Amino acid sequence: MTQPKTRRSRNGARLPSDHSTPQYLGENIEKDLEAVSRRTGGTMRNRILVAAIALFAERGYENLNMRTLASWVGLKAPTLYNYFPSKEALLVSAIEQGMDDFFGYILDDIEAVPHEARLMEIVHRHAGYKMRHRAISRANDRLIDPQFGRMFLPEEAARAFSARMADYRHRVEELVRDHVTDDSPVSAKVVTLAILSQCDRTAYWYSPKGAMSEEQALTQVVTLIRRMLGLPVDPSAD
Repeated sequence: MTQPKTRRSRNGARLPSDHSTPQYLGENIEKDLEAVSRRTGGTMRNRILVAAIALFAERGYENLNMRTLASWVGLKAPTLYNYFPSKEALLVSAIEQGMDDFFGYILDDIEAVPHEARLMEIVHRHAGYKMRHRAISRANDRLIDPQFGRMFLPEEAARAFSARMADYRHRVEELVRDHVTDDSPVSAKVVTLAILSQCDRTAYWYSPKGAMSEEQALTQVVTLIRRMLGLPVDPSAD
């Protein structure tokens, strides 16, 4: 039997083969597709956007095969243009969808959390989102990378997405300043970046098939960050 020819991009990079089920980096993302689509309204438009996040991240903007995207969501390729007028519009909407879901998960009703507990609640939600949606989180990370934005996003959209990320960092930094003074050896900005990095990395090191449960892994992350801030490991001791 003849082996299928390996598909490559213009610069020679090997492209992943098409799959009968949605995958990103070899992981089935059907669960993520369903969960995020439900949270964002459960419409076909939202399902297309979540699938597009994975495809854009895995294959790159130029190599996105619209027929593959259509097959992932059960449509014919021409039907996609009933939802999005162009591939560029689809990319912008996909990134916006990913940000809306991520920030909504973390920040919805956060002001109702007592101020003194708000930072650690954000940490718990941020790291938890990354663990529960590992594949989509990693795909989102690729799409919001500044280099990707400079190459493929309209300038106005790139600025808007950068501003949303900066606004989130500033919100977290304001809470970090409750624990890091101006004369601390490490600035509040650097501490904030370290905290957010720890949360982000859970999408890369945590595995539901590993030795730790999700709750145990979250406890490890929260404990590490509490120690970083000089807080008691036991929250009841605050």
